[in-house]
Amino acid sequence: MLCCSIGCGLLRALPRLSLLRSDAKSPLSSADKPNVRRLTLAICAPALLLLSVTACRQTEEPTGSTTDAPPTGPGSASEVIHLEQGWSGATRDQAHFASFGSRIIPYDWLLHLEQADKEAPFLAESHMNELGFLSAPASEHNPDALPVGFAQDVDANGVAWAGLGCAACHTAEVRYQGKSIRIDGGSALINYSGLEFAIRDSLQATLAQPEKFSRFAKAFSASSEVQLRTALQQRLDYFTERFAMNSTEVPYGRGRLDAFGQIFNVITSEITHQPENRRSPDAPVSFPVLWGTPRMDLVQWNGSASNAAPGPLAQNVTTALAVYGAATVDGHSELPGYPSSVNFNNLGDIQKRNEALQAPKWPEPILGKLNTHLVDQGRSLYAERCLSCHTLAEHNPSDAKISVALTPLDEVGTDPRMAMNFLRASAQSGPYQGRKLMVFGGATIGATEPSIKLVIHASIGAILRHPIAATLDMAEASHPSGKPDATAIPRYYKGRPLDGVWSSAPYLHNGSVPNLQSLLLPPEQRPQTFFVGDREFDPVKVGVSTRKAPGATLFDTRLPGNSNAGHLFGVDLSSDDKLALLEYLKSL
Repeated sequence: MLCCSIGCGLLRALPRLSLLRSDAKSPLSSADKPNVRRLTLAICAPALLLLSVTACRQTEEPTGSTTDAPPTGPGSASEVIHLEQGWSGATRDQAHFASFGSRIIPYDWLLHLEQADKEAPFLAESHMNELGFLSAPASEHNPDALPVGFAQDVDANGVAWAGLGCAACHTAEVRYQGKSIRIDGGSALINYSGLEFAIRDSLQATLAQPEKFSRFAKAFSASSEVQLRTALQQRLDYFTERFAMNSTEVPYGRGRLDAFGQIFNVITSEITHQPENRRSPDAPVSFPVLWGTPRMDLVQWNGSASNAAPGPLAQNVTTALAVYGAATVDGHSELPGYPSSVNFNNLGDIQKRNEALQAPKWPEPILGKLNTHLVDQGRSLYAERCLSCHTLAEHNPSDAKISVALTPLDEVGTDPRMAMNFLRASAQSGPYQGRKLMVFGGATIGATEPSIKLVIHASIGAILRHPIAATLDMAEASHPSGKPDATAIPRYYKGRPLDGVWSSAPYLHNGSVPNLQSLLLPPEQRPQTFFVGDREFDPVKVGVSTRKAPGATLFDTRLPGNSNAGHLFGVDLSSDDKLALLEYLKSL
């Protein structure tokens, strides 16, 4: 899934047991590249066979570009067009609504919940659109016509939960002259924190307003009102604790999340019951695009994760736990590993689908024909100015690995907070202390460790809870050194191929530049503030509109973690050369 590749996105996790019991707290039932590679080889080996099995699901043949029924929310386009990206309609339907184990609130609650300040359904299309979620019709995998990325997950007690899947953070849409182009695997513009706050506010209002509660309770006649109130209050209490854990001074806004910061909190603070480990997740980054990611040797904005099998599985396990998944790391049975809500079957399916995903090509019939003369001129400029960091995916065979470039922070000059937070994060080990880093092998976990080590341990533990023959046998032999050192990873940001870059605004890792034209300007000439949320595409500037639209959020580059400085490559080009380079970037 690679949301995914941790990246997803990566969001949050959930506590520990049933729904209506008074003691219930969660939905879980009964350095340089060589240093990066050494670390991630140590991470990945024990689960090698697991990935080879879970990633072998069948995908369907692509069927070309398609057009869907139009959405009807505010700012909606007249039709939705899917470009040819290697997925059939059936594959897309599966990908858009597959669960990896996320459990935010019970599914029936979501269907019957009202907005906090009105009687309108929480899932009203206008409300979801203002939160950045994309409308979708009812289908085989989406019988209740939920927005793209919402998923149903059923726990061992048979309780259905509503959560988010990969597509919530990795499906984009741009609009132009009444047409809407949906981009599978693109950078979503959802307001993730806004969704959380909206759910919390609706739960509060349902409990506080008798008429609202009465309307809600009618859908749950099998439950007493006392039980229902208790369950609502428990979930509200959980949200309150979670928001306190992940509070930040700078809001994320649309299209961003501090993936690592929140997953570190989940693994080291929430599921270990150690609030003292909480750190503010204050380095939000844009949701990365997914096409080509399975072929890259390193993933994450800071290049901190190897993509060698089964690296993606371990990364995606932590993603699932972070997006309101559930896990317990103490007090469980003698079975190996840690019980969790992670849906390993679906993770394999998701990964397989992503391997077939292709970058979207510039749709000339919609956005206008490219100037071939400028494209040719820009190609030479790209080779001279950009290629050393951003290799061309088209120059690699479709099944070949792509070696990404890692650029030191002091050279690229972009906001360093995300990379530095990752390097500096450490935590008290708590229940992990004394266990083996790789569960069955590796170094013994000490009293305090880098947070990434504890994440590695927890993800391997969740994987081993679903063992395959020989996985356990190879665990000890796979880590002869037992000394992977995440702190040895140097201060880098990753440069990936730029195929499909026209569709993935805003730009830079933290989303601080609204369009490619601005990225070719000196930082002092780039927009200092702008709104994020309007999907209307600008084919000249190559980005989306920065006007204030319903649900749009203000991006202020003066705030911590939001700097638009750095990436000075190409700012000295002439105006004509910049036009040529932009035209070539559109063609990728």
